[in-house]
Amino acid sequence: MADWDVDVLIVGGGPAGLTAFTQLRQMGVSTLLVERRDGTSKLPKAHYLNSRSMEIFGQLGIADAIYEAGAPQGNMASTALYTSLGGDDLNDRRLVYTWDAFGGGALQPAYDRTSGYKSGNLAQKHLEPLLRQHAERYGAERVMFRHEMVAVAQDDDGVTATVRGGDGEFEVRAKYLIAADGGNSVGPALGMRLVGEPPFVRVVGVHFAADLAPYVQDDTSLIRLIVRPDAQGQMVQGGLVAMGPKNWNRHSEEWHLNIVVPIGVDLGARDWDDEQALAQVRHILKIDDLRGTILRVSEWNIEGVLAERYRLGRVFFVGDAAHRHPPTTGLGLNSGAADSHNLTWKLAAVLAGLADDSLLDSYETERRPVAARNIDWALFTFTNHLAVQTGWGILPGAPVEANLAAFHSTLADTPSGAAQLARLREFLAIQRTEFQARDVEMGYVYEGSAAVVADGTPPPERDPLGLDYRQTTRPGARMPHAWLERDGYRVATHDLLPPGAFLLLAGSDGAAWADAAQALALDLNLDIHAYLIGPNAHLTDPTGAWQALRGHDDKGAVLVRPDGHILFRSPTTTEDPRTTLRNALRTTLGLPA
Repeated sequence: MADWDVDVLIVGGGPAGLTAFTQLRQMGVSTLLVERRDGTSKLPKAHYLNSRSMEIFGQLGIADAIYEAGAPQGNMASTALYTSLGGDDLNDRRLVYTWDAFGGGALQPAYDRTSGYKSGNLAQKHLEPLLRQHAERYGAERVMFRHEMVAVAQDDDGVTATVRGGDGEFEVRAKYLIAADGGNSVGPALGMRLVGEPPFVRVVGVHFAADLAPYVQDDTSLIRLIVRPDAQGQMVQGGLVAMGPKNWNRHSEEWHLNIVVPIGVDLGARDWDDEQALAQVRHILKIDDLRGTILRVSEWNIEGVLAERYRLGRVFFVGDAAHRHPPTTGLGLNSGAADSHNLTWKLAAVLAGLADDSLLDSYETERRPVAARNIDWALFTFTNHLAVQTGWGILPGAPVEANLAAFHSTLADTPSGAAQLARLREFLAIQRTEFQARDVEMGYVYEGSAAVVADGTPPPERDPLGLDYRQTTRPGARMPHAWLERDGYRVATHDLLPPGAFLLLAGSDGAAWADAAQALALDLNLDIHAYLIGPNAHLTDPTGAWQALRGHDDKGAVLVRPDGHILFRSPTTTEDPRTTLRNALRTTLGLPA
């Protein structure tokens, strides 16, 4: 007999693992999480939380706590590019370009139109404790930090893992295992490989406390990019992010500086002491007399790799165990949250005997293509930073004097300088694909999945620049957002979906669909919430936003999966709505029609 016998063992207590644990426990699944670290992350990384993740955290019941602890919307509305924050030389402290970002500025109407949840910003250092605290409400004894999985094996009926903790080793028997360990233990033990672009650029992160208020020129930027050539002709490239935790404007108490290490240069960051790290901060920001306290130095390689498989028998890979990519566009943690959201309702359905095990195959079918695109996108937006130096007229291998002259002439107050600056801003404009990538964040569709009932309609054209997200109820797409009203109160469509439940939304004359859903909830033992939308119905559509998006008439309906993606759509009524819905649900659940 194993010491622990559970339905699901989660290895890894980062955001993806903690999210999966909470979701499973909310659905009543017996779950155990083990994490080898002493505690939650000490690193201020993965700070940007897009609206899709905030919808997921809203379903978990933690979105409000994240908003309260994180950056206010007004302090994350833009990204700015400076030559430096300090210095008195020609063209120091120049604000060169500003992008609206993350739903701020001119982006706000489009972002508000496509989600009831605004983007969030809370570094992993502060987010993970919130996620852990929330997870422990569902069983603190089942969230085991300082416990490392040291061996794992699987058979036809389950997984057996050996876990080492403070009291020695014990054995866990689980029906399924979720690897959320960053690819550090489960994958290597089972021969799972991450394949793709090898590391090609190194980044050093310096987390520090300092008073930058005298040097910062704006309070709306979440990220401040620092770009200029130094006296040796090398491009200085860094990204400064306010880290709060109390103030998120120029008075932020903590900051994080990512330093892009020039190719072929060894900064020796592994050996930095605090004074050497502070010297690098002074150099990048060009504040020679800056006083500060170094909190932590980290470094990582820029890479883009993807797991060969997302499922190996009874083992599933989520988050960094399944995909790793550059931090640009902030797709890492957000992709991990979506991985867990996609997988957990399927596990719960299979474990409850409501679905066939084949439903779990759709996890890889659906999520792996999304991760592949996200990796490509993050690599594109990162390498574009490296390419933008061409916009300055700075060329690799050119004489130092020529590159410095090109930099200064671009910022010169002359007709030629104005032309060169206009050219530079054309180059910089494309970087909006990093800070305004709404379609990349929200517009992915689970095409060709067995867990979706296709309706034969062609996919809508997607914006190749990843900016313009067009909501649709086409099966496989994320359910559109619209503000509805219930009993005089405003409610977002995504807030109609409790954990593990299906959602049917029908037109005002779609009572046959709602009746069928309620009957099938009893027949199939499923949690199905059904609403009519229209005048004098369960929900009203005061602005007509849902009617414009729903893709059916007043007698039609859409059926939504527990992860918020459209399962089935009927443009109008059918001869037998109950049989139609039954077949759609059973097809999705991997059961015979």
